[in-house]
Amino acid sequence: MKADSLCMGCMTDTKAAAVCPYCAYAYNTPAESFVQLPPRTIANGKYLLGKVLGQGGFGITYLAYDLETDQKLAIKEYFPSIITTRAHDRLTVTPISSRNNKDLEYGLQKFYEEGQALLRFKDHPNVVAMIEFFYANGTGYIVMLYIKGQTFKEHLLNAGGQISFAEALQSLTLVMRALEDLHAAGILHRDVSPDNIYLEEGGGVRILDFGATRYAMGEQSRSLSVVLKPGYAPEEQYRSRGKQGPWTDIYALGATFYRAITGQVPPESMDRQQLDDLAAPSSLGVAIPPKSESALLKALAVKAEHRFQTITGFREGITPRKVPEKNSALTPATSTVSKYIFLPVFAVLATLVFISANVTALREFLLLFQLLLFGVTLVLLFWMWQAIQDGQTGTSPRLAAGLTLIPGFNLYWIFRAVWGFAKDYNNFLARHSLPLRKLNPVLFLLCSISFVAYWLGELTFDGRSISFFLILHACFLFPTVSNICDRIDALKQTSFKKIQKPAIVSPPKPEFKQPALRSLSLYCSAGEYQGQAIEIGNNEIVIGRNPGMANLVLSSDEVSAKHLRVWRDPAGTGVWIEDLNSTNGTFYRESASAHSAWSQLKGRKQLSNGDRFRLSDQAVEFEVKLA
Repeated sequence: MKADSLCMGCMTDTKAAAVCPYCAYAYNTPAESFVQLPPRTIANGKYLLGKVLGQGGFGITYLAYDLETDQKLAIKEYFPSIITTRAHDRLTVTPISSRNNKDLEYGLQKFYEEGQALLRFKDHPNVVAMIEFFYANGTGYIVMLYIKGQTFKEHLLNAGGQISFAEALQSLTLVMRALEDLHAAGILHRDVSPDNIYLEEGGGVRILDFGATRYAMGEQSRSLSVVLKPGYAPEEQYRSRGKQGPWTDIYALGATFYRAITGQVPPESMDRQQLDDLAAPSSLGVAIPPKSESALLKALAVKAEHRFQTITGFREGITPRKVPEKNSALTPATSTVSKYIFLPVFAVLATLVFISANVTALREFLLLFQLLLFGVTLVLLFWMWQAIQDGQTGTSPRLAAGLTLIPGFNLYWIFRAVWGFAKDYNNFLARHSLPLRKLNPVLFLLCSISFVAYWLGELTFDGRSISFFLILHACFLFPTVSNICDRIDALKQTSFKKIQKPAIVSPPKPEFKQPALRSLSLYCSAGEYQGQAIEIGNNEIVIGRNPGMANLVLSSDEVSAKHLRVWRDPAGTGVWIEDLNSTNGTFYRESASAHSAWSQLKGRKQLSNGDRFRLSDQAVEFEVKLA
């Protein structure tokens, strides 16, 4: 990839366009200040630096691109602004005064240690993924994986200032899981706050920006004040000899929880030592279980010895007791039936086939039982994929069930349907950072093999041989069915509908109306919105089946949960469309080739007045209109 062709605002190849069609970033936009590295700076010989994502008192984070691996990244530069500046070359970090040399070197060493701590947790689903640490320009850099999303602070602002207890618990439980693992390794975060919790667009949650570096520098030099966030820092962080431990992060996490559900930052811990005027959330009108409220107030105790001493204790204390959902589609009873009804039937049939001389008669019973088995399998296939369907699974529920019925082909498809479910389920847990136990793909693979062996054995062997394959299949089938039932029930018990909803606030709902003069709109020519026009303003439109992921919702099963993104061309003469890895694809046709076949959309495409696009083959069709 050529560096000159990339947009510094989103790292998309725009062929050096003057204005990026994806993010409207101007090509030659300079750095916002002298201390920031200029856009298109090459670091460590391969990292192209773009716009600044964030700047604090001790570091600057840049959007970046790895020119060797073609990967979008985020790079954090150690830059304590109180004691440093840029040299005349606009690159080198240098101390403001010679008196600050030791402070700069000490802080750089702590920044390196922070990077090493992150590197140990690079594969953790709830810690920002670090790729590399390197020295350059007189300072150090931490290279991290770039993940699209927003901070928890931004999420709260977009939600009107506060969120429900259930929603806060959903996100912050994952933060607790990360802190549990960090504390087990002897690492404290020291700066937990809404600014340093990141919500991924796909629903995951990560913690970032550890406070170890700036806190250590404050301890090292009296000329540097420890930068603490008022309301989130416990009293021991204000004292030079304050003993810190897991209880320090617990206070900050409790303050973050309090801010999320009440819309208010707790009073500063030092002010609460003489008069503790912290209001209970319930007194502010917040709906919260009494047990959870007591745990939250305990986490926010002024004195460290009065708080929880472990994150695990806080997590268990604040989590309300779960009440099983009623009328769930798949319950433990299904697993019980598979164990205590179908398993004995299998055993009896296998025994009869083995001891009977009239194999032909029993083969008829086997055929009936096989049809019953197929019916149960199809129901399970549909239920299990339906439960994890979010547009990213390897197949769809109907396809998984339907192709199993095709003679001959189902011998292949049973591998994809049974073994494939285990992989899809595990990928689903990873995408949504769900703290649930993964499936063992080996068990599902053995079940698939035994199923095929049973089919082939029935075609080629006598009855006694078939009994062996029945027993073999039973040994793997029932643990597999039981696993499926238990996992889907676990999803139900974790209020899956809430978990599936992404943490990012959906864009405003588009309004259906007749397009005004000189307006740009999508006219629905076929589908459930036929005859209506959707005006394209400054906000993008996401089309899909899941209301939590899309702001233009379609009910068709052919549409993925998050299918297509549409936004206005900055020039105002058309729109851009982008397929979001949909299951059944998106198709377009330009007005100049109205009589030609539809083309499948690969990635992004710019459409002009009169061009059309449709989701899947039949779901809905839109025409771009410029009035």
